[in-house]
Amino acid sequence: NGGMTQYLVVNAGSSSLKFAVYDRNLALFLKGQVSGIGSMPRLEVDGHASRPVTDVTTPSEGLLVALEWLADHGHEPEHFNGIGHRIVHGGASFSAPTLLDDETIEAIAVLTPLAPLHNPANLEAVRLCRGLWPDVPQIAVFDTAFHLTNPAFATTYAVPERWRAAGLRRYGFHGTSHKYVAHRAAEEVGRPLSDLQLVSIHLGNGASVCAVNRGQSMDSSMGMTPLEGLVMGTRS
Repeated sequence: NGGMTQYLVVNAGSSSLKFAVYDRNLALFLKGQVSGIGSMPRLEVDGHASRPVTDVTTPSEGLLVALEWLADHGHEPEHFNGIGHRIVHGGASFSAPTLLDDETIEAIAVLTPLAPLHNPANLEAVRLCRGLWPDVPQIAVFDTAFHLTNPAFATTYAVPERWRAAGLRRYGFHGTSHKYVAHRAAEEVGRPLSDLQLVSIHLGNGASVCAVNRGQSMDSSMGMTPLEGLVMGTRS
């Protein structure tokens, strides 16, 4: 792949590290994950490897294992022209993909009480990548961003005003998934998304329903935390 433009995308969770490499046209080269971090870690790469790995107890250690595999298979670190990170919680501040600079990272860290399991893991991977690629632009994409178009009647809890002023509100999650599903649904039915009113359903160990009105999220079954709404595989 000598001299080829490539983009690395990282999704660092509490117990898994997912990664993907895309070419300059955003076509997928490969994707994989290090799962079972802290228990029985395994490296799995689509169409290639699935093997146990040792001494992986944190997301950043999982990322180092992934990067080593990528380098061994021709995806050299110097080929990455941009790095994307999935960040779970952007609070009320981040409504769009955002360049990860010191100020942004600090703002994400402040939101840790809202996502104590996920935001620290996300930031661990961000800090590692910024250390490895100080000159490569790194972009955050937020799970909550799509739902910031929700009107006040959908996001407001019936609690004292001072609690709401402190940030207690419905945020909604799985935004990247619901946004993608809405765009794909519009493609499949052959109509512009701006003409459609959709219900999007994200089903996994976490699950949620989202009302999408002409391309914008209007309401989500999830609330201040991801616990509200549908019964899920790993959340009651």
